[in-house]
Amino acid sequence: MKDHFKTAFAAIAMTAASIANASAQDVANNTPFGDWRVSCDAVSVSQTFCQLVQQQSVLDTNELAGRFAAFPAQNGGAILLAQVPIGVYLPGGAVFRLDDNDATPQQEMVWQRCLGPICEAAILLDEATVSQMGSSGAMLFGYRMDSDAEPIVLRVNLNRFGEGIEALRSAQ
Repeated sequence: MKDHFKTAFAAIAMTAASIANASAQDVANNTPFGDWRVSCDAVSVSQTFCQLVQQQSVLDTNELAGRFAAFPAQNGGAILLAQVPIGVYLPGGAVFRLDDNDATPQQEMVWQRCLGPICEAAILLDEATVSQMGSSGAMLFGYRMDSDAEPIVLRVNLNRFGEGIEALRSAQ
């Protein structure tokens, strides 16, 4: 299953290399930022693509519940990706909101593709949202596996998220 993630993220890395090319010598691969870790891949001989990654698995089976990746965007914000198991009910959407304030609006992510065992949603976050995420404790991310199924809601820890995005941005 890890190979499928690497394949999917390699394609994203190639597309995003011009947007978020970070130097591995400035931010080491596997550097922790709370529950997030820096994950770097070689895009070419002279380019490395780094992102923050957090993965959540089902406790009993160790199956993927959600994998989240974020990297700086040129606009000063960030791109947030969410990967969930294949079979997700796409019309049900992929949404998130910050956990520390029930009044914050829910944000829709856009389904990008399904490849191998995963489906992937993405959103471009502006600077204000990245800042809010950096000071929030967590975000709630939800999706459905069937049209009439209860939503699956994952609590994604955002502790040190802003610090991690800024470290990647500074390494560019």
